[in-house]
Amino acid sequence: MADDRSRPGVDASGRIVVPSALAAHIGTLDGDELVVEAVPDGVLVTVDRLRKVYVEATGQCNLRCTMCPRQAWAGSAGHMTDRCFGALLAGLPDAAPGGVTLAFGGFGEPTIHPGFLDMVAGARHAGRRVELITNGTTMSALLAQQLAELGVAQVTVSIDGGEDDAYRAMRGAERGPVVEAVAMLREHARRGAGRMSVGIACVLTRQNAASLPALVEAAMRVRADFVSISNIVPHTRALAESALCEHATQVSNMRPESWRPRLSIGRFDLNGRTRPLLEALLKPLPVIPPPAFDRGEWHNHCRFVREGMVAVSWDGRVAPCLSLLYDHTEHLGGRDKTVRAFEVGRVESGPLRDIWRDAGFRAFRAQVRKFDTSPCLSCGGCDISETNEGDCFGTPFPACSECLWAQGLVLCP
Repeated sequence: MADDRSRPGVDASGRIVVPSALAAHIGTLDGDELVVEAVPDGVLVTVDRLRKVYVEATGQCNLRCTMCPRQAWAGSAGHMTDRCFGALLAGLPDAAPGGVTLAFGGFGEPTIHPGFLDMVAGARHAGRRVELITNGTTMSALLAQQLAELGVAQVTVSIDGGEDDAYRAMRGAERGPVVEAVAMLREHARRGAGRMSVGIACVLTRQNAASLPALVEAAMRVRADFVSISNIVPHTRALAESALCEHATQVSNMRPESWRPRLSIGRFDLNGRTRPLLEALLKPLPVIPPPAFDRGEWHNHCRFVREGMVAVSWDGRVAPCLSLLYDHTEHLGGRDKTVRAFEVGRVESGPLRDIWRDAGFRAFRAQVRKFDTSPCLSCGGCDISETNEGDCFGTPFPACSECLWAQGLVLCP
């Protein structure tokens, strides 16, 4: 029988009391907040803790990809300074259980920063887990070896298409060397002392969709660990016309309980016999909301908030997510939406751990966790939804009512 002293309880005031033994077991630190949520199976208790920081080492890139959001805004783009990165590193939580991951990515190509490897080495020396998101065009056998030797935990290479023409149209570069980059990374990951996961990320459009089976085959051939396929972020009307999620966007944040008909189905093999069934289930999609294959967990779910993540720009600005790092435009439902950046702090002005625990930022995360916002995507939009300043439910700035990431349409890298 378990010791009752390790079990949470409710005091006379109705407050949940977490015993010290249980708090120690889940690794709470001074200043951490426990988040208690009602779920279908009971009560879920999590720790609102900073776990991952997306670090934009540079705002510059060696490519000009057609779908890159950098083409949709005007602004300066430089390299993160040593001082800025040092402040970021020094401001991380001291002993967070499970550690804090630094994911070098953002909207520039990290590997063109002249001090990129020094930044990785500094993060690893400080005991931080490191990930890299790269376009792969600068990868060499030496760099792959250095990343493996430094103990980088994961490298994601962007390859938008399984055929040369499809990739070239998206990236303006040749695809072969980038696929070879994945192979080099996998080879050095195999030789390295640590476990470096290597995968592929792809942006799905009407133009490259037919080539994606070939991309999956290439991933299998080079023994990639994972493939992530995301819808495009429609920063312009042209990009919106190339997206493959128009209907899915319209119904994405409808409450699952409002769908008709509701369909529950057990998992089954996908083969020649079951393919007609799957096609029959999907055929009505243009007419009715899609059947619920799950309980709707992918609706109104912000991974940045729920998994403890923030983004830091090359000049040290801290935002709750990558989408709120810069002012930009998104073309949704046949209209332009102005998304204003939301800065919650600067790493050179105060430790990131304190920025995370700021009362205003905590209130924002609590609001997003509830996601009690207007269903603008399924509504079709109005004048209020032309910006992220608010919505018709009274959600304050920044309103995440039409966030494509929170509806599972665009995947967090």
